Amino acid sequence: MKKIPAEKTAIVLIEPQNDFLSPGGTMYQYIKEQLAERNVIANLQYLLDNARGKAKIFYVPFYAFKPGFPELKPGGPAYDGLRGIEIDMVADWGKGAWLRGTPGPEIIKELTPHEGDIVVEGKMTLDAFHSTALDYLLRANEIECVAVVGFHTDWCVESTARSAYDKGYRVIVIGDCTATDTQEDQDFCEKWIFPKIGTVTTAKEFLEALV
Repeated sequence: MKKIPAEKTAIVLIEPQNDFLSPGGTMYQYIKEQLAERNVIANLQYLLDNARGKAKIFYVPFYAFKPGFPELKPGGPAYDGLRGIEIDMVADWGKGAWLRGTPGPEIIKELTPHEGDIVVEGKMTLDAFHSTALDYLLRANEIECVAVVGFHTDWCVESTARSAYDKGYRVIVIGDCTATDTQEDQDFCEKWIFPKIGTVTTAKEFLEALV
């Protein structure tokens, strides 16, 4: 693949949190097989460990809601789709996915941010740009190339990659550092979606191209 200028490149890591990635997490059951089969956590560790000091690393965790989810209106437009599913995982309000003060929204230990990494708060939608300062921070760091990794491939990774493309960034999706519920969903994105908006590569190939 074409060479990637490290000083102009950012790795954007989406939602590396317990609710997705740790046993007991509210959504772990759906992704655990793909995580294991594709060795995704280890691939991410390898990527981040070898990219630090070269490319910038941005973490974009999903928002941690207050007990009772006062930020959302039950039955309203924002309650439809994935967000409604997350909330409906519990029988009563005040418990469940992405709840502030519980381990669920915390970043997993294996992917703990290091000094110099940037954590971008406020993600409440699929697109990591939409409700955050991600675009401002990327531009403030003179970033031109965005390498998207994280979870889930066909939800937040795809939405963020599309948005990055629309905003004029060079887009790379590091496929073996992403995962979703099924291999079928993963393959569809890598074959039909990502090549239309950027480059699909592996962690090893990305690091070899970083100069």
